[in-house]
Amino acid sequence: MGFKEILSVSKAEITFLVLVVAVTGFLSAPGSSGRIATLFPLLLAGALASMSAGIFNNIYDMDIDARMRRTSSRKFYLDSRGSRRFFAYATVMLAASIIVGLYFVNLLATAFILLGFASYVFLYTVLLKRRTSWNIVIGGIAGSFPALAGWAAVSDSVSFTALYIAMLVFIWTPTHFWSLAMGLKEDYNSAGVPMLPSVVSEGRASGYVLANTAVLVGYTLLPLFISQISVGQLYLPAAIIMDAFMIFLVLKAHLRLPDRKWFREAFHFSNLYLLVILVSVWWIVA
Repeated sequence: MGFKEILSVSKAEITFLVLVVAVTGFLSAPGSSGRIATLFPLLLAGALASMSAGIFNNIYDMDIDARMRRTSSRKFYLDSRGSRRFFAYATVMLAASIIVGLYFVNLLATAFILLGFASYVFLYTVLLKRRTSWNIVIGGIAGSFPALAGWAAVSDSVSFTALYIAMLVFIWTPTHFWSLAMGLKEDYNSAGVPMLPSVVSEGRASGYVLANTAVLVGYTLLPLFISQISVGQLYLPAAIIMDAFMIFLVLKAHLRLPDRKWFREAFHFSNLYLLVILVSVWWIVA
């Protein structure tokens, strides 16, 4: 079992997002420059918990992943023997995450890391994913906790800014994932997963993506009206530019139905969108 297999089963792309969100929460907190040594154990604890959650997710979803083109390769790693080994790895990772968090960071940050793990594994994977089209909406809360953990690692508290970052990721998630799912409708149908685009018409699903994106764009403007949200000096111009591109791409995809391929363009851009927005939150914090 090589490094490539571990990265695939532990969903390294999600771990990267988790770490970016945690860094944003950390660097947005006053006094973070004086606590920079805490950033490494925070990221280590967060990465271990995220990778553990990804492995548990893949083990639980072995049956449906094998029926989807996007995830079918995982069956080569997760046979009955491989799944037992990965289960052991995930358990050790989670235990190590808790130890690192408690010993090198603090209790509150560790609690948020564990809430992120629990919401992804139990709330999203076990409870929601196979039962409701609200799966990615409610389950998206898992991506919010790293922001709270990052802020708490510095201040051992929660703030308007930390909550703002957390909710930003929460609202961004449906636009991001539904844009991907628009092109994978047949995959979700064959796996029996009620992801939104597979349970409503394409036009209606596209409308939901557009509506959620409009809410997301409106949300990014809140720092203009709520002074308790502290953002960097580059935030407003960055947000306006990225919002314009995001709305344009989703609207273009919506207008070009029934050709769903344009939603993949919106999906890929949504990654850059969130990255730029997050960096601009803490870059030269006001």
